[in-house]
Order: sequence, then structure tokens, then C-alpha cells
Amino acid sequence: MPTTYNDQFFVMDPGNPPVGGTALTVQNFDFIDQNDDGIIGTSNGDTFNGLTITRVWVGDTITVNIPGQGIVTITGVTFYVSGGPAVFTPTDGTVLEDATFISSTFVNSSTQIPVGSFGPPCFTRGTLIATPDGDVAVEDLCPGDMVLTLDHGPQPLLLVSRNVFPATGRNAPVQIQKGALGNDTDLLVSQQHRMLIGDWRAQMYFGVEQVLVAAKHLCNGDTIAIAPRDEIEYFHLLFDRHQIVWAAGIPSESYFPGHAANQADQETRAEIDRLFPDLGKIAADAWVTARPVARQFEASLLN
Repeated sequence: MPTTYNDQFFVMDPGNPPVGGTALTVQNFDFIDQNDDGIIGTSNGDTFNGLTITRVWVGDTITVNIPGQGIVTITGVTFYVSGGPAVFTPTDGTVLEDATFISSTFVNSSTQIPVGSFGPPCFTRGTLIATPDGDVAVEDLCPGDMVLTLDHGPQPLLLVSRNVFPATGRNAPVQIQKGALGNDTDLLVSQQHRMLIGDWRAQMYFGVEQVLVAAKHLCNGDTIAIAPRDEIEYFHLLFDRHQIVWAAGIPSESYFPGHAANQADQETRAEIDRLFPDLGKIAADAWVTARPVARQFEASLLN
């Protein structure tokens, strides 16, 4: 059945940009994955704001001036729709703010994009991450620090990035109460952050021992729920490949830059390589998730 999503957009086309100095205003719109396959594309009647999506340009960038932040370059996807204007939304975890347009780049191949590419998958300040020397708060980790991983033992961090966002709407964190998934303490993660589920349900419903499920799809209105607040500080932990790490005593994913490259063209991969130059030395399995990922309708079976 169709699944409706809501996200942040600028109404603009990086391939046919406005003049420099144009004001860009953040707007929220619905888009629909018509056959609920977890992919937004042009072959299954997917729609944006009620209009059919005709092109999906993954890897476009815009450079803008954000008051209080300065000049920022954002990587994202542009939707062309039948009978409506083009719209742009980030795929790099950026939360849009009203800004002034400076410049843009654009790709030349229309493709498709996983729904999981939208929204920042991250930990929050205070989350305890397991390391060889014991638990360390995520905000105290630095590139080069060793972190325990489920599959490859201690591994060095390539990058730790952080941003503070308004914690409402799609940016509000999911609160996983102590014990809800076996966690030692309450845990806050972003809605798109995926948790590792490895009990009987994974085998029964997915035919695998373990599956990754976005935190927002585990919400049950009780022990796991979206918890808005004024603001939240999100942290990405990037390794040389997608890893399963321990946070608050339970397994979940590290940052996966490949979410923006899956189903995408070579120009998108080149853009990610530019943003994360260390990834250029990494084997192809860096672009594969550490476990299968449950789609929304599949994840609903777990509740």
C-alpha cells in the first residue's frame, strides 16, 4: 500500500537556478512511495505534493548563505514533477533553514533514491558508545579513537561530525526507554537511525538472523516514541565501512554515507568521495549496509 512521507524542501531547481541573492524559504511537503518499495523513482507512480514525479536528480548541490552559519554547500536530490516546480531536499543529513542562494551544481542522469536517504541518522549527546577502554560519551570521541564493533572488533573512527538542530517534526529524536530493546539506559537517536534487531522476529518475518530497523519504525507509543524538544545535538560516527556499534549497551548502526549513493549515479558517488576523501581508499563493501534493512511496512510487523 502507498506510504506517505513528509520532508523539508526548497522550491528551486539547481539545474536551472535562480539568480544569486535570491531568498530561499524552507517548506514542508508530502511525497508518496506508491508501491511502498522503499524507493522514490519514476516508474511506479510515486508523487510529490499530489503530482507525479518525472525525474529524480540524485547528487545535485546548492551553496547558500545561512544567517548565523555562513556559506554552506548542501548535497541532495531534486524532484521534477508533472505540472509543478522542481524541488530540492538534502540527502547529507542537513536540516534546511531559510537562506540566500549563491550557486549550484547538477547531475545529468535521472535515477531513483531510497527513502532512507532522507533525514539524518545519528546519535545524540550523552549516548555512551562502547570502546576497548569502556563506555565513552559520543561527544568525547575523536577521529582515530577505537570503537568496538560487532563484526570487526575495535575499529578507528574516520570522522565524528556534529550539528545542533531544532528538535521538532522530522528532526525530533526517538526516545527508547531503558530496557525497551535491552538498553542499559534511556537512549535518544534520530528517527532514521537504525537499530539491530536479532530476536525470533527477524527470522520469522525476514528470514535472516538480524535486521536493521529505523528507530521511528519501532515506535509503539509507549516505551519507544518520538520525543520533540527545543533542540537536539546529533552526532555521526563514520568508519571505513558500515559498522554495528554498541550504544547504551545495544547494537545499532554507524553512519552510512552509502545511503546517498545506493541506486545513484557515478556523479553522486564522486560527490560523496569529495565530502569524505578517506572513503576513496576503501573497498566496495564500504557501500553496503552491515545487515539487511527492513522497509517501513516490514518493520510494522515487529510492533
